[in-house]
Amino acid sequence: MTTPAAEASKPAPSSKVAVKLHGREYIVACTPGEEHRLAEIVRLVDGKLRQVADKGNNVTETRLFMLTCLLLADELLETRKAIAESQKEDEDLMVAAVDHLRLRVATIAKQVGKA
Repeated sequence: MTTPAAEASKPAPSSKVAVKLHGREYIVACTPGEEHRLAEIVRLVDGKLRQVADKGNNVTETRLFMLTCLLLADELLETRKAIAESQKEDEDLMVAAVDHLRLRVATIAKQVGKA
């Protein structure tokens, strides 16, 4: 019989999955049921690897992976920035809509008070 503490310290089950990046196969672990998501990630990363490799630079594999990581990090930062700007715009629109409704309610209240 295992104690709750022993259960908590057990590693989560994982699946071993073979993935191919830039023609090389790697074995990685993922949570069971997440294999499809991992395949999607591998397709994205492999596509970026090819994009960097196709620039014609004769670089080592290590440098190719590093440049790809930088490209992906740049895209991630740009996406985060765009989301933050979009959220700010959405917030500004909501504030304007609430202000408009507040003024509208005040106008209607005045009209009802005159009747």
